[in-house]
Amino acid sequence: MKLSEAFLLLLLAAIWGSSFIFMRATAASFGPVFLITLRVGIASLCLLGFLFASKNSIEFKQHWKNLLWIGLFNSALPFVLLAYASISLNAGMVSILNAITPIFTAFIGYLWLKDKMTPLQFAGMFIAILGVIFLVWDKINWQIDSWGAILAGIGATLAYGIAANSTKKYLKGVSAMTATAGSLFFATLFMLPLSFFFLPDFSTISLLSWGYAIALAVLCTAFSYVIFFRLIQSIGPAKAVSVTFLIPVFSFSWAYLLLDEVVTKRMWLATAIILFGTALVTGVIKFKKYQN
Repeated sequence: MKLSEAFLLLLLAAIWGSSFIFMRATAASFGPVFLITLRVGIASLCLLGFLFASKNSIEFKQHWKNLLWIGLFNSALPFVLLAYASISLNAGMVSILNAITPIFTAFIGYLWLKDKMTPLQFAGMFIAILGVIFLVWDKINWQIDSWGAILAGIGATLAYGIAANSTKKYLKGVSAMTATAGSLFFATLFMLPLSFFFLPDFSTISLLSWGYAIALAVLCTAFSYVIFFRLIQSIGPAKAVSVTFLIPVFSFSWAYLLLDEVVTKRMWLATAIILFGTALVTGVIKFKKYQN
């Protein structure tokens, strides 16, 4: 990996770490559905002008069906699930759940695209799952309501895994601008009709919440997804989603500084377990005996 690519991964982790703070601060006020409609809608408006003012509009017309599919699984569905999880889970915990994204990316790649996986990588999946169980154990009261937010967070990572492999399979050679603007445009089309059934009470929403929602759209979506799709094209989906290794650290830091959230020992230990398992899955940690 080049130094410039490593820098982009670090920048992306810092930006996406802040997205969990913005969602935690706004999801209850706007509601998850309307908040995500704002997020993808504003983000797509930021980028569509650049898309159609360039030759990338031809790519959009050629690949619109694949962009529609990726817009659903890379933006609309996971964003709503994460926003829903953010209502009852703190920002740090949601970011830890998000850190298992490379697990689903690698496993879906193995099943769908026939990517090779070693026994060590399968062991890494098991370790990461144990980390998630350890993380959520004290949050579970064995009532159905307690599972909703946790399963939503995990479901979002599954959707991301589908999207990353879809991008690899169907958008190879497509520019980052086309992939980002196109997928966000179709995510907006998915969300708009649904949002009318979940309109919030606008009189109760503060200017600060509106500011957070705009930052979530412009910084954490439009700008960051251009970086992300560019990384998928340059280093591949498995390595690109490894950005989730770093996101919890930034999320913890932002949550502590901005929301006064407490970062517990359990959260740090669960993060270490999940990231160790994920590092085995993605090949960041290797043992020669198990490479074949």
